[in-house]
Amino acid sequence: MKLYFTSGYHPEADGQTERTNQTLEQFLRIYCNYQQSDWARLLLLAEFTYNSTPSATTRLSPFFANKSYHPKSQIIVEQSPNSVAANKYLQGLADIQAELKLTILEAQRRYQSPVDKRRSPAPKIRIGDLVFILARFIRMTRPSRKLAERFLGPFEVVGQPGMHSYLVKLPTHLRSVHPVFHVLQLEPAFNSQIPNRESTLPPPVVVDGNLEFEIEKVLDSKLDHRRRDPLLYYVQ
Repeated sequence: MKLYFTSGYHPEADGQTERTNQTLEQFLRIYCNYQQSDWARLLLLAEFTYNSTPSATTRLSPFFANKSYHPKSQIIVEQSPNSVAANKYLQGLADIQAELKLTILEAQRRYQSPVDKRRSPAPKIRIGDLVFILARFIRMTRPSRKLAERFLGPFEVVGQPGMHSYLVKLPTHLRSVHPVFHVLQLEPAFNSQIPNRESTLPPPVVVDGNLEFEIEKVLDSKLDHRRRDPLLYYVQ
């Protein structure tokens, strides 16, 4: 068994399996009934159809690539079985699979070349670095996303569970968000080179050994009969 590590908001793990599932979903979407109650009975037929259809990459069907012969869509009872030599069968199967490997590699190089021209290298992120998280897939309470922050943070990277995924230490108010992010969702945080650009927070005011706070405004108030206090204020 081979594990494929995924990350939050970027669940791509095995592209070949995901592409196969898309084809099967398209088949079921066309042939299932209006109530969508018979899709389970169509799975075997969809799988047989997919395995018998030639691939655009290899020009052969998956069934032929594994068995070196095409499946039969109907049963002929009168046909007499013919036995073949095992070494001839294995040699033919090995030749087919070797040819398929070369064809798949050539197709991958052909697809990868135009994509690499528009792709930039991933940023170098190490454990302990500070990163910003893309806020596109994180649900926030702000009224409009157009005026909201595009990135949240910075947060500390505390682990790397996969080659392209990182574990980020999130604050308490983001505890419902999955802490593992793909590298495409992260941006490294760099210190500003402009003098006095980063301002520090003023120290707290201490009066008689206690912290002193100044209320900016009263946001809301209500009567709470479960508490001793007759009036409970929400302040900012």
